[in-house]
Amino acid sequence: MKTSESALNLTPISDAARAQLREVRAAGGNLTIPASFKARSLAQELKKAGYVQIGASGYDLRLTGMGQAYLDRLMRAH
Repeated sequence: MKTSESALNLTPISDAARAQLREVRAAGGNLTIPASFKARSLAQELKKAGYVQIGASGYDLRLTGMGQAYLDRLMRAH
């Protein structure tokens, strides 16, 4: 590793949460999720990992820098 690179500790997430994270990025970094238990629980998983922020309404997701880094690393791995 070069001295200019820093090791990121990226938290693993479920396949379903990864799919939702990809949806957020495909939507331009902001996504309003449906009012379902499944969508909200996946959003909470992503928030706990630090990959999204959840707006005051509880349904608006915003991609964070860590979320973008996680998806970038996945793309390089495949």
